[in-house]
Amino acid sequence: MAINIQIDIGSKLELVLDKNYYKQTDQPLVSQFEELFDDGEMEILTPIFEGRLFFITRNTKLDVIYERGGQLYKFEAIVVGHRTSGNLSYMRIRPVSDKQRLQRRNFFRFKCIEKVEYRIYQNENTPAEERGDYKESITRDISGGGICLLAKDKPNRGWFVEGNLYIGQKIHFIGRIVRVADIRNKGEYSYEAGIEFVNISERDREKVISYIFDSQRKLLKKGWYTE
Repeated sequence: MAINIQIDIGSKLELVLDKNYYKQTDQPLVSQFEELFDDGEMEILTPIFEGRLFFITRNTKLDVIYERGGQLYKFEAIVVGHRTSGNLSYMRIRPVSDKQRLQRRNFFRFKCIEKVEYRIYQNENTPAEERGDYKESITRDISGGGICLLAKDKPNRGWFVEGNLYIGQKIHFIGRIVRVADIRNKGEYSYEAGIEFVNISERDREKVISYIFDSQRKLLKKGWYTE
């Protein structure tokens, strides 16, 4: 059966590698879809990891995750080649499985400090007028699936968060606290809270993903990818 995978040009991709071969990263790599060839092979941008180009050797198998029509999909592929053109580096891949719809996602996390306003409440159905006042804080990292928030007071795991994330534009979200940890070297903030988005528009989620991708590209252009 022929493999039929359709991806829009310019779509953001996340690449997941086998940890047995690439132990230097345990999180997805950021890339972008560029072209589909007549033989079914695809060309994508060489992925970025921590602001650097991340070169993957030929014949490496990887999972490619992408979003289309508001749905999330994954397929397996093999790296078949590389090329450069000007300042851009490309990787050619061959799909070896058909697409599979995903229900959940491990989003790429981008370390950054951005302003966030938030208020915490216990019950999901708490009316907006009873959720208390907003507090101001900063992020430790963000992803398409949530944020890591720094807090002065210890949050309660399992409670809900209504917030506004500022990344050049305001992103409104409702999240659930899934992880709380002490900050070892306490300064202004004593705790960090991992927050998973439970209510965010797909348009705003895409804005977050685009912000992460564009920020990585800016770091790359500044030459911060060199050893």
